[in-house]
Parts: sequence; C-alpha cells; structure tokens
Amino acid sequence: MLQQAISLLFLILSFMISILSVSTTNSTITIYVQCSQLNFTSMTSYESNLNSLFTSIVDSAPIYNFNKFETTPQSDVVYGLFQCRGDLTSPNCKDCVANAISQLKTTCPMSIGGEIQLEGCLVKYDNSSFFGVQEKVEVWRRCGPSVGYNLDVMNRINGALGYLIGGNGQYFRGGAFGSIQGAAQCVQDLSLGDCQDCLLEACGRLRTECETSTWGDMYMGKCYIRYADQGNENLANNDNSGSKSIIGGSKKNIIKWIAIVIVVAVGVGSLTFAVKNCCNINVSNKVIKYLRRDLEATRKEVESAKSEAASAREMAEKVEQRVEEGSIKSGHSYNYYPYGMPSHFWV
Repeated sequence: MLQQAISLLFLILSFMISILSVSTTNSTITIYVQCSQLNFTSMTSYESNLNSLFTSIVDSAPIYNFNKFETTPQSDVVYGLFQCRGDLTSPNCKDCVANAISQLKTTCPMSIGGEIQLEGCLVKYDNSSFFGVQEKVEVWRRCGPSVGYNLDVMNRINGALGYLIGGNGQYFRGGAFGSIQGAAQCVQDLSLGDCQDCLLEACGRLRTECETSTWGDMYMGKCYIRYADQGNENLANNDNSGSKSIIGGSKKNIIKWIAIVIVVAVGVGSLTFAVKNCCNINVSNKVIKYLRRDLEATRKEVESAKSEAASAREMAEKVEQRVEEGSIKSGHSYNYYPYGMPSHFWV
C-alpha cells in the first residue's frame, strides 16, 4: 500500500510540475503598437521585401532571441529586427514573434514603418536604418496604485532598480529582490555603453512618474525597466490590470500549489486505504490509471518539443541559405539561455 501511495504521489507531482513549468506570464499581451503615417504602394518591391523580412524574422525566432535583417537590393530596402525577453523560452519566443508580426500586418497594413512591443517580445521595421541608434524617448509608461510615502517599500524598490541598472554587462537583467520583482532590457543593436545610458534615463523617469506606486513600467525607444512589489498583492489586485508578474510565474504561488498537491496526494492515499479496507473497492487503481494517461500526454508533449527543436534546426538552415543567396542580410544574433539565466542575475 505504501509503494502504491508513493507511486500515486509521484504521478501527481510529475503532472503538476509539467503544468507549473509553463510561465504564467502571457507573453503575447500587447503593450503598444506604433505605425508610420507614410504608406507604401501595394504590389511594389517594398511590399515584397517587407514580406520577405517578416518571413526571415519568424524563421529566426525559434533559434535566437534577437536578430536584425536588411533586405537587398538597396532599392526599396527594408530594415527590421526582433527581440524576445531574456528569460523567454525558445517556443514562447517563436509564438510571441509570430503573434507580433500578425498584429503588425493587421494594424499597420500599408505603413512603411512599424513597431510593436508585446509582453514578451519586440518587432520593429522601417525603410531607413535605425540599427545602433539611441532612442531615449519615452514610448509608453504605466504606474500601479500608490502605497503613499512608505519609506520601507520605496527603499526596497530603489534597491532593486539600483541593482538592475548596476552595469552587469548584460542586455537583459532580471530577478527577485525580496518582495520586489524587477526586469530591465535593451535592444541588442545598441552598444553596452548606450544600453547603460538608456536604462539610466528610463530608471530616472520611472521613479519620477511612479514614485510611490506598487509597480511601474517604463518603455523607451531602445530599452525598458520594470518593477513590481509582490508584497502588495492586495493593492495590485485593486487595479484593473490585476497583479503584476514580470519574469514568469511567482515562486511563492508554485510552492503553494506543490504543497497543496502533496496534501491532496496524501489525503487521496489515505482515503484509498480506508475505502479498500472498509468497502473492498479498488479506487486507487482507477486514479492511477487516469494519472498515467495524463502523464502519457505530458510525455507526448515532450516528444513534440523535440520535434520542434528539429524543425528549428531546419529553419536555421533555411535562414542561412537565404543569407548566403544574398536576398537577406542577417545581423549578429544572441543565443538563448536554455537552462535559465546565469546565476548572477538572481539574488
């Protein structure tokens, strides 16, 4: 009976961990969209080049979390790039970028330039090069509810933001600092020096505009910085947008769910033992049968992920082939961190 209960507990935990491993942050939520007021003419080489650019971006997203492209020849040239949040997985990056491209086609159907920022990714294109250009202009901001002049909360927020802009030589910086969750990122076409300047500007504006807020977001042209005080969930929930989660699921909530699962598993094991002995009904075997079916579904998802990895390799070969053919110029790209961000990001 003990072995059966342990097996039941293992199956439940395996199933729940597979669910909890998916980030609870919806990476496809739209932050802002901007469209150029100048339009191109339909059925021209610019439209053809733009469609080629979009295809290259979508093909590159499962492989890299950033890439930039320039179409050739120089007549009707289009410049474009994409970037995913630094902690986003490869499949989520691909989905985010595909969603962003779809929205751009709908919102800016004939615009010669456009930009869209989703929760998990950025896509931008134009007919003139913007690569490496500083854009320290506020594009979008949002502030949460005020906690008043609570010095303890404000000091913790300032400490978290100070760490984010502390110059660790990375384009993406994120982590949990006590109850404060924070993230900052620059578009990777900037130099690290320009990235630092952009984040300093963004941080200064964020603290001015959201001085006493439980959370705040500041997006500049080429960088953003965000924070949220998870210790003020009730205040955050009073806002229409709900509580904030910046870098994925809350560890506290995940631990809570795992604890609930363990309690339920123990309870189910005890109930099974009682029913078997009192009523001679083999309930546990049925439960295990259902859980094994769910576990098999999870295994199939793993196989699907492996298949996606193989498809990503094929896409990489396609992108490289197009680059070699000269129809698209690809910029330098930065690989994912498939096993999470380096340890110095987290406190």
